[in-house]
Amino acid sequence: MSMFRKPSAKKLGLKVLAIGEKGVGKSVFSLSFPRVYAIDGETGMAFYESHPRFGQNLLGIVNTQDFNELQEAIDELMDMGAEEVGTLSIDSETKIYENLTDASLQVEEKKARKNGKDVNDSSVSMRGYGRIKAISTRLQNLKIDLSAKGINVISIAQIDDIKQKIGEQFIKVGEKPVMKKNSEYDYDVVIKLFTEDDSEGNPIYKGVILKDRTGVTKVNQIVENPSYETWRLFLESRDGADTIKSNLAKDSAKSQKALEEEDAEAEKTVVDKLKEAMSKSDAHQAKAVALIQESGIKNPLSPTATELNKLQKIVEIVSEM
Repeated sequence: MSMFRKPSAKKLGLKVLAIGEKGVGKSVFSLSFPRVYAIDGETGMAFYESHPRFGQNLLGIVNTQDFNELQEAIDELMDMGAEEVGTLSIDSETKIYENLTDASLQVEEKKARKNGKDVNDSSVSMRGYGRIKAISTRLQNLKIDLSAKGINVISIAQIDDIKQKIGEQFIKVGEKPVMKKNSEYDYDVVIKLFTEDDSEGNPIYKGVILKDRTGVTKVNQIVENPSYETWRLFLESRDGADTIKSNLAKDSAKSQKALEEEDAEAEKTVVDKLKEAMSKSDAHQAKAVALIQESGIKNPLSPTATELNKLQKIVEIVSEM
């Protein structure tokens, strides 16, 4: 049987990345979509709970910045399905990403303490950044799978300047969302929200379109008061169509498991490697004990920073026996 299917109109949820400075209406924009379940990492949604205008579409909230809880929440929405859930709003992706980065840094600090190193010198390692990328990719794939079931996904993110050194100064040359690098590629619509004051000083909420796969709007088009209504007709025209069977997150999980097994082997401490070398035979154990006594290491299971280098050499000698 062929892996390929015949092309046809499909019912898909719209994946939107809404970026912008504070106070430009990002949360309100997401709440314009139908039957919203929100991941609120900034407690900003609390202002709209039971709001007579902006809270009408809000059906459920989870207050968290934890990536594991985000995954659990998405799994729950998957089980509920598009009949109950219209939209997942994540406010904000920035806080989720920062939490993930902070967790990785804490892991590096824990390793430093265990190996007798200075915690203040700790930073997220290349392996740590790889883990951040792997987890972020899995979360992105979960959102894509959710969209394939006909559920809209609205991701809100803060923005940061892209600067380039020209001469002796750094000049702003663009902007980027504060989240996993290149995340914009995963979304159907990317919109930067902003405000302009009218003649009386009242804010007018607008959005500039940076990307739109639906073709409803054009790149660089300015939309006044952007909302679900902007894309409603396009989305509703696909009601009744089949959805796509998508399991991208499971594919990612398989790859991630293999990488984690490799990481676990690479991340063994010197003490772990010593135990492993000594367990090979009585001769290995006797040799290690003799070398430890000879080197003056008081407690090989909790070596000082100075003793750690000696222990590393002992591990190398015993492992080569």
